Amino acid sequence: MRVPVEEGRVPKFLLLFGMPRSGTTWIGKIFDSHPLTLYKHEPDRRMPGVPMAPALDEAERFQSRIRHFFIRLPAIHNAHVAGRLPVFSKQYRSRIAQHIHRASVLSSTAASSLNWSLPVWQCTRVNRPDVTLVWKSIDSLGRLGLLLRVMKDCRAIWITRHPCGSISSTLRGEAQRRFVAAVTTSEDFGIMRIFLDAAKRSRGLSVDHLRQLHPVERMAWIWVLMNEKAADDTQGVERCMSVRYEDVCRDPIDRVKELFSFSGLNWNPQTSSFIKTSTLGVQPAKFDQFTQDSRRYYSVFKDPIRTADKWKSEMKSEDIDRVYRVLRQSDLIRLYPESEVACVRTSA
Repeated sequence: MRVPVEEGRVPKFLLLFGMPRSGTTWIGKIFDSHPLTLYKHEPDRRMPGVPMAPALDEAERFQSRIRHFFIRLPAIHNAHVAGRLPVFSKQYRSRIAQHIHRASVLSSTAASSLNWSLPVWQCTRVNRPDVTLVWKSIDSLGRLGLLLRVMKDCRAIWITRHPCGSISSTLRGEAQRRFVAAVTTSEDFGIMRIFLDAAKRSRGLSVDHLRQLHPVERMAWIWVLMNEKAADDTQGVERCMSVRYEDVCRDPIDRVKELFSFSGLNWNPQTSSFIKTSTLGVQPAKFDQFTQDSRRYYSVFKDPIRTADKWKSEMKSEDIDRVYRVLRQSDLIRLYPESEVACVRTSA
């Protein structure tokens, strides 16, 4: 069943939220492959006037700002938000419009690499009632519950990844200088303070206490605090579904069918083909190899099981122990019980 929307105002919305390095880009592009979605990639790098981890009882205070953001969202057309490769055919675009849109995406992407700005021509009426707008985010996980409370015409999928996988991928990316952040994740005490202040559980934690911990433990606490915020704020909300990235990697077709059913989207050949290609079940087309080479750090063409389990061969046993030292203090350990990593510790 699809979520109703007020006629003539905005399209239906689907939120795909998770932490960085949690598989959100791949899952986001799977949803983009549907012929009746309009995909927006991380449009909330700046969301003026709405804090990163607001309390649910602040809904009325931030309601107008949130609604304004949602109204603007369909028309955002810069390269980062509306020009993520690969490009998919859409039912709401004619063949000529498809070619215009694709050329626009490539031009906008090329311009952005030169620090120029060219808009992406979306070639569609953005408030069509038959189109679902998909908002993928790694910045608004702490806002998820509040957004669902304010916006009744949207659904959400909360994506988690094993904290060891997320941490290992982040450390690898930082070592390769893949990120543009001013500080490393383990030194981002501003984020730690925000989510410590928003935490409902009293553990006696403080920023000063976290400063004394090993960097991996600090990263594990960030994972716990951010995901606990999402879990607490969406508890009992039927319009929010959670999924483990690892489960999508191991059984992508069946899991995505479940996610599509929840989102009111039908199964279609284009999505089926993209999943086979992105999991390297078949070789990507030459154009896709050129624009999204499987060796790229942010590529969506990968062996998903190998990607999900890479941390098991590259993470030190003592670092796994550090993560679980933190995870044992949260009921989120139910998502990733220690029994799943027992063999990893033994082999290490």
